[in-house]
Amino acid sequence: MFGNNDSLRLSTTIIMDDPNDRGFPTSRTPRFRIPSRFSNGAIVAIFLVLSVIYAGFLITRGVSYASSSDASGYFNSAQLLANAAVSTPIKTIPHFTPTDGDYYYQQPLGFSVVNETISLVPTYPPGLPLHLLIAAQVVGWDHAAILVNVLGAFLSGWLTFLLARKYCHLSPAWALAATLLLWTCPLFVFFSLQPMSDMPSTGWCLLAFFSALNARQRVIWGLLAGVAVGIAVLLRPTNLFVMLPVLIILRGSWKAWGYLILGGLPFAVIQIAYNLKTYGEILTTGYGDVSTLLQSEFVAHNSIHFAQWIPRLLTPAIILAGAIPWLLDYYPRLISAMIAWIVALITFYTFYYHAGETWWYLRFILPVFPFLILAALMVGQRLAEFIRNPWLRAILPLAILGTALSSQYHMNSQLDVTHVKPGDRAYFDTNEWLLNNVSDDAIIVAMQASGSLHYYTEYPLVRYDVISPEKLALVFESARQHGQPIYAPLFPFEIEAVVTAKLGGNWEQVATIGYITIWKLKG
Repeated sequence: MFGNNDSLRLSTTIIMDDPNDRGFPTSRTPRFRIPSRFSNGAIVAIFLVLSVIYAGFLITRGVSYASSSDASGYFNSAQLLANAAVSTPIKTIPHFTPTDGDYYYQQPLGFSVVNETISLVPTYPPGLPLHLLIAAQVVGWDHAAILVNVLGAFLSGWLTFLLARKYCHLSPAWALAATLLLWTCPLFVFFSLQPMSDMPSTGWCLLAFFSALNARQRVIWGLLAGVAVGIAVLLRPTNLFVMLPVLIILRGSWKAWGYLILGGLPFAVIQIAYNLKTYGEILTTGYGDVSTLLQSEFVAHNSIHFAQWIPRLLTPAIILAGAIPWLLDYYPRLISAMIAWIVALITFYTFYYHAGETWWYLRFILPVFPFLILAALMVGQRLAEFIRNPWLRAILPLAILGTALSSQYHMNSQLDVTHVKPGDRAYFDTNEWLLNNVSDDAIIVAMQASGSLHYYTEYPLVRYDVISPEKLALVFESARQHGQPIYAPLFPFEIEAVVTAKLGGNWEQVATIGYITIWKLKG
């Protein structure tokens, strides 16, 4: 694979249009020469083969169900957009109207209730619902999320490779390692198999970063950078932090800034129009007041949590990224932008309560994972230059990659990240069972399955976790008087709160679907 043919050696020194621009490699850049027999055509061929294999994996293992609170929230919102709406009427309980006019107990996960209009508005940002809506026009709703994830994973992997080659000056082997480390990261895999905004956010933030770097040479790329930032913010408001590295990269290039603003303006208009129509305010989100979830008291715990899990999810080799300031003199603008992006997003989420709950809540900082990988490999390649034997130096990235992939394989198995489909399928099958076995006048008591129930069925909902005991008693009494059956699809952790607590009376189990049990209120 490797040889000593000097004509095929790659120099990592790239002379930019403006050699005096301290943001890119200058005469101080170390002139590394890495022996390699990888031609550009061979690299592209290998990358395409790996892409096809990865796409096949995502297609066979991925899901497009309105399942959990997040997934159902995105799909419910997408369905609203498909109908040119931003709200939907509450599925009120026949023969029952709350005397206080408060319908909060009928609010499915992923929605907020508007009592004045007896309607529901989505709590999630419009970015992923728009992605799902567009994909559904191509492959239908049953495959929309899978298409979004396949394209997003390909975009993320390809841009990581391009950044590695063009701006981080990694050899073909090191660059290919960067993409493979991203694609095999348990966190990336987990959120590439389900309808979530984390992986698409990673792709669009990478595109914003890459386009901004290109705009230093051709300002028209600023237009694409603006588009990428705009879409990233539609996906998740905190992706606005990607403007920090873009600001560093485009410093002094006013024409590129003009194109950046022009590219992002339409998406800012979409965001403002959506907020006004949905929530009645410009600068707001469906999450409401999250100030109680953003506190300095969470920083210590979350910092330890991140420090423990980032090396486990990206292999211990990622600690090399901590030495990236070592190369700051050689790539000042690039590395400053990378550090700003990594530090800004991670620091923000150390203040966020949920970020430290479990390993998969590191999804909030997934958009910086490609940059942590690139930083670690840049340092790794520089260290490899101290190895005099060219064969050993060339084999090093393959050795590191092999060890890392082995570690990733065991971590993926330990966390069971590829078995998303059975769990999400249970939501769908539960709703199918209800539609086939329960009369249309039934009332459904639920919490975890509430968003999924709203998407797949027309049954009125009662949220047992938020309704007061007094109001719940009134709802059940009204149902008994009018002969309306009451069912509850419950997850294992919900059984104690409903069945064991005899919420409303005695419950009888009537079906088991996966890990979901369905209960009927007797009497």
